[in-house]
Amino acid sequence: MENNIVIVGGGNAGMQVADSLRKGGFDGPIDLLCAEPYLPYQRPPLSKKFLEGKLEEKRLFLRPANFYETKNINLQLSTEAIAIDRQAKVVTTADGGSFPYTKLVFATGARVRRLPGTEGLGLHYIRGIGDVAALKEKLAPAMKIALVGGGFIGLETAATLTTLGHTVTVIEAMDQIMPGLVAPALASYFKQLHESHGTKVIEGVGVDAVATTNSGYTVSLGGGRTLNVDLVIVGIGVIANTELAVDAGLAIERGIRVNEFAQTDDPDIYAVGDCATGMHMRFGAPTRLESVQNAVDQAMVAAKSILGEPTAYDTLPWFWSDQYDHKLQMVGLSRGYDDFVLRGDMAAKKFSICYFKGERLIALDSVNSVADHMAAKRLLAEDTDITKAQCSDSGVPLKAHL
Repeated sequence: MENNIVIVGGGNAGMQVADSLRKGGFDGPIDLLCAEPYLPYQRPPLSKKFLEGKLEEKRLFLRPANFYETKNINLQLSTEAIAIDRQAKVVTTADGGSFPYTKLVFATGARVRRLPGTEGLGLHYIRGIGDVAALKEKLAPAMKIALVGGGFIGLETAATLTTLGHTVTVIEAMDQIMPGLVAPALASYFKQLHESHGTKVIEGVGVDAVATTNSGYTVSLGGGRTLNVDLVIVGIGVIANTELAVDAGLAIERGIRVNEFAQTDDPDIYAVGDCATGMHMRFGAPTRLESVQNAVDQAMVAAKSILGEPTAYDTLPWFWSDQYDHKLQMVGLSRGYDDFVLRGDMAAKKFSICYFKGERLIALDSVNSVADHMAAKRLLAEDTDITKAQCSDSGVPLKAHL
């Protein structure tokens, strides 16, 4: 059989694998199977400019339709893969199609975690274009909205809806918003930011039940408190889409387990992006990251492996979140930090939080401080020795320590 690549999933990761293969000189058939009816698109703007109505749907697309024709990528929209036959090396789809492969790439992403006991109540989630389009159809002026979940997607959505004139209450079950993601001081800062714009933030209280009423919903919280609202939006994380891989007998570890070359325990099958738990050489441990940066960089690693140019994945992770006029940029992983120092002035709305493990800088979160973010990328990538005192001295640019 002619060398044929099948990519299951048409998000950032899937599209990047196809693009990188073509750029790397692969001229065989590439089948890109997308379960959704849309051209591969970017998700970060969904909770922000797309929801706000400042970005048209077509501007979400990563590439125009003619890109796939020009690159001879067989883009199959509304095509859901339902089975993998590893013996025959064939992917079967829900519409009865079959796609033979020599190399297979899982780029199946993740799906939203549903709020238990609320099936059929019409709650809203934000993961795809269709989710946001459905929400926009329901929005009427000055609605009362409960937003369950105080992570990035919940806070970004809250900021957008508040800007649009709605009254929003964010409900976070953990003791602080952005739990496990940022230092308490930074979480407190963003809580105050949201409250200063009129958003109510409730922390340390879970949702016991949601019930429909004649005009909307009643949300019952722990401790007996209730909220009467017009809409309920849920953003409580995602679950890696691993079912196909499980059925195919591949190893799973919170995601599809891959080595540093994005390869599963089947040498002809790869996994990238949100669905994959990869051996990250920088951290020396299996890591699953949910970010555009990881999806793109891991996809390029997979493409190189397929092209016979294996390169271990050790790219420094970075993330971002836009909330109101604040740009939060994160570089490195702060997991396991034991100390942090403040750089700059929170009152000036321009500062950074520098995370240390022992005496080693492991991550940095910047608020409206692009210079700190860019310098930290290099400091961390080069594992530069920098002290807490040097980090906290905002009078000296971070780049001076390179």
